[in-house]
Amino acid sequence: MDRKGWIGLIFCVVGLFAWQWYVLTHYGPRQAPKAAQTTSPVEGLKLPTTVSEGGAGAGTSEIESGKPLPSPGTLPPEETAVLENAQIKVIFTSWGGAIRSIELKNQRAHGDEPLVLNRFSREPVLNLTGWEEGTALAAYRCSQEGKDVVFVRTLANGVELRRRYQLNTGYEVRLNQQWVNPAPREVTLPRWRLFVGLGEPIHRQDPPGSIAANWFSLQGKLGRIGLPDFASAGLLGFQWRGARSLIDSPKESMRWVAVKSQFYATVLLPPGTLPPDRLICLPEPLLDFPGGGKGQPPSGLKAWASFPDIVLPPGSSLATTYTVFAGPKEYSLLKSLGQGTDRIMDYGFWGWIVKPLLWCMVHLHQLLPNYGVVIIVFTLGIKAVFWPLQSKANRHMKEMQALNPRIKELQAKYKEQPEKAQAELMKLYREFGVNPIGGCLPVAVQVPIFIGFYTMLQSAVELRHQSFLWIHDLTRPDTVATLPGIGLDINPLPLIMVGTQIIVARMSSPQAENPQARMMQWMPVFFLVFFYNFAAALPLYWTVNNLVSMAQTYWNLRKPVPTLHRVKKQKASGLSLRK
Repeated sequence: MDRKGWIGLIFCVVGLFAWQWYVLTHYGPRQAPKAAQTTSPVEGLKLPTTVSEGGAGAGTSEIESGKPLPSPGTLPPEETAVLENAQIKVIFTSWGGAIRSIELKNQRAHGDEPLVLNRFSREPVLNLTGWEEGTALAAYRCSQEGKDVVFVRTLANGVELRRRYQLNTGYEVRLNQQWVNPAPREVTLPRWRLFVGLGEPIHRQDPPGSIAANWFSLQGKLGRIGLPDFASAGLLGFQWRGARSLIDSPKESMRWVAVKSQFYATVLLPPGTLPPDRLICLPEPLLDFPGGGKGQPPSGLKAWASFPDIVLPPGSSLATTYTVFAGPKEYSLLKSLGQGTDRIMDYGFWGWIVKPLLWCMVHLHQLLPNYGVVIIVFTLGIKAVFWPLQSKANRHMKEMQALNPRIKELQAKYKEQPEKAQAELMKLYREFGVNPIGGCLPVAVQVPIFIGFYTMLQSAVELRHQSFLWIHDLTRPDTVATLPGIGLDINPLPLIMVGTQIIVARMSSPQAENPQARMMQWMPVFFLVFFYNFAAALPLYWTVNNLVSMAQTYWNLRKPVPTLHRVKKQKASGLSLRK
């Protein structure tokens, strides 16, 4: 390695430490703001009684006003009920007449620990608020009728609220909610809310950007509020927006709303006759997150769906049905729900390439039991498709190598005339039929696949807890040890990926002499900063891709340098007209 190479390597290592420091200080979990605490009736957790204002069009319920939750002494003893099927185990509570938690029976959090959604929340999913001042949790009468769980309470205005829960197949819970007005007068129920749930990380190192809330409007517009949106915004010390404690969506009718983490989601599908028109989000420091003193606690994101007023004529009733999906973000599962719920995957522009890649990977796994092997075979298949294109690019490289002496002559001849040198150089390319950018085409074609593969891996729950060689989880970095003192994880696969990429770059341009060309050979070292803590599946794909490229480049470079011939100029032809 020459001097410039060592300088580049040192710069990249320093950049790696600087990038980790920047992420931890700007996007890492922060301490919860100090506030007066009151005891919540949900498992004795503490809840701040003051919340700073934020967001446009905030309402006046206990969420913004900071009214405390009732203490256990103000509520009767809690009653719980359990419903379960092959996929989920749902625990219901009479405090709120809603869902305390949902255990995904076929998913794991850490080791053999079951994965539970909404486990850190101070409020049960589908808790209804907004009608009684100072009350975030109301007491319901609980009963179990066959396979259904029923909660009933009477509102202060005399309206009876009945909530009947039942499980569908898979990961779905259905709520049949009914309001009955027995009074001889019209009753108006003002704006109210349903708690959608808490998007919470599984690991402390989960990317904060994966914690978010989504909504899908009746006009087909996808909205998103992510956890980083609550942080202050600025650049180079200039701040144009301070930190926010509340964000709500624009007012528009919504087909569904959801909260999600990197691999799991809780989706609320309301009835089409009574859709919500706003989504209100707050960050939630997870003070009880496991890990003890290992740094600051991470944060989650909680959301409420806000509904318009309800008018009940005398002696009338109104019944509505809500469906809650609580499970893994598998594309096929979400798509089966309809209403565009597959948009939760956030594939964005790259969906056209991500969906075929995901389909191929999932179906290939039906033949190969290990996802690590699937990724290798998948990569070999992609390289086989692009093999002719890469061979053609290598041939262009050999042609450029044959033309290199003439190029040097031109550069020396027109050293003081750069514009003339460029014109003569292009003329030389045309004269011998050489395409100077022919070797770049395979890279350009593979970039969408690489980006699509990266996008897919951000939420590919199928790869969770899938091991391969020394990799314990393909969705996590392949850490084998941690350097004591500085706390830097040792991840071998990104190092192997960058090493093989450097070899490919040097094989592709072995006689690079100018500083820019030599610098390009060491450009892969910069990837180390960005890919070091990525999911292991991505550097595994890229490493296999590099190894195949090395073999193909070596094979093609063994061929002799071609002898270039001038391209014959085609004579202009035309039709002769006789008079």
